Amino acid sequence: VDNMNITIQPPAPMLLQPSTNTAIPVNADTTHYNLFVFNDIDLQTGAPFIFPADRALTEHMGDGVDEGFAALDDAAITRITKFPSIFANENASYGHAAEDQVLGLGFVKQLKVRHEGIKIYPDIRYLIPQQRLNEALFELDLRGTGSFNEFNRTHWCIKRIDLIGELRELGFNI
Repeated sequence: VDNMNITIQPPAPMLLQPSTNTAIPVNADTTHYNLFVFNDIDLQTGAPFIFPADRALTEHMGDGVDEGFAALDDAAITRITKFPSIFANENASYGHAAEDQVLGLGFVKQLKVRHEGIKIYPDIRYLIPQQRLNEALFELDLRGTGSFNEFNRTHWCIKRIDLIGELRELGFNI
């Protein structure tokens, strides 16, 4: 045989794809979670990104949640880094992620607060099909509908929900 063409199909994406470090830290605080929705989060490398200050901790927060975190003082940052976090790029269309679009589940390693923005250092532990969470608005306390929801708008908010527990109830093996 002089030439042979072989087509290798990538495996179908797993429901939950572990990243490099999959353990949930012992000191994790699961009483709340961070939701970061942005347009340029590199989920594969977990590179730091600069989040706009005017979209940080200003919307979609439950009663009383914003009071403890809005100042981003040392105590707030310490708590924020212990919360599980969702790192998502905006939905590809209204209420719907692209077929292959994933989001990251992990923690915030570090925050650097400046006047013009906040540098977020993500520690992404899992990749999850984003559309699955578009369909779990109630469970994750996300505002919106099937046609427009929080995954359609750049913002960072903190939710008073046990994210890990809810994801387990949704069938994710975390």
